[in-house]
Amino acid sequence: MNIKFHNLLALILLLVGSIHTQAQQFTLPVFPDSQSEIDGNYRMFESQFDWILANKDKLNIPFVLHVGDVVNFDNLSQWETASLQFDRLDRAGIPYAISLGNHDTEAVGEYSGSAAPGNVNQNLRKTAKFNSYFPPSRFIAQRGRYEAGKSDNAYYTFQTEGINWLVISLEFCPRQGPINWAGDVIKAHHEYNVIILTHYHLTGKGEIADRNAGYGDFSPQYMHDRLVKVYPNVRFVLSGHVMSSALKIGKGDQGNTYYQLLQNYQNDDFGGGYLRLLHFDLEAKTVSAEMYSPYYKDTKADSSTYQLTDLDIVRPKMPRN
Repeated sequence: MNIKFHNLLALILLLVGSIHTQAQQFTLPVFPDSQSEIDGNYRMFESQFDWILANKDKLNIPFVLHVGDVVNFDNLSQWETASLQFDRLDRAGIPYAISLGNHDTEAVGEYSGSAAPGNVNQNLRKTAKFNSYFPPSRFIAQRGRYEAGKSDNAYYTFQTEGINWLVISLEFCPRQGPINWAGDVIKAHHEYNVIILTHYHLTGKGEIADRNAGYGDFSPQYMHDRLVKVYPNVRFVLSGHVMSSALKIGKGDQGNTYYQLLQNYQNDDFGGGYLRLLHFDLEAKTVSAEMYSPYYKDTKADSSTYQLTDLDIVRPKMPRN
């Protein structure tokens, strides 16, 4: 064999192997509640987007998630501020999903975090400002929604090395309708690994919350028992709302393991600019989790850093000849 051809072939095989390894490894950044950053230290919020854009290729970032309470008060100024940063992801072609927090609705005042006048439960479902700034057309990976023209309850898909992922974002303490709808979506996507994105799920002690926060509809525990643990392809539940970080590993009715992660630092230095980083290695079946602040260039040295092992990945079934 010609030496030059042999060297070229070896280089090609090396590059292919490198591409395959990189595709097996990817990172999902998760925004904790950003309400205090939007309201008190905008530079922290901006630094998180700076970091994602700078590391998109290096860390193979296929998707970005936000657990809700994007803004602190439901006014146009704060939504405009948030929207300008997400516009940077739009221009870079990075898909994302946002779960609605209670502060992203008319349940809070325009210039106050206190409950707005009127029926708080009804106000919780009024999301005109969110949907005017983030219409369904803005979410490039969104495939469907519970209500026409509203991204309050929606689902998204993406792929990593032939592995299918389904993200379902659910409203705060959801109504029965969205719970039923989400179940139908998960069932229809049985060859997808499911990530449920909801603002309120775990308590600060790492337990599933059993109340509706006083103004929602059904509690996280109710949603868990009728949705999360029912379907064998559910793998992650991501939430915020309460301080600060927790992990709870669950076992589904059909034997699947799923991971419930809390991340929220809104009362700690305006949030500190921290991102939850989930570093996946599908070949090793691991996920390394950390809280990293691009603003401080610091990783929290506490229980928010851990590794999940023996990750059971749902893989598409190959058609028979």
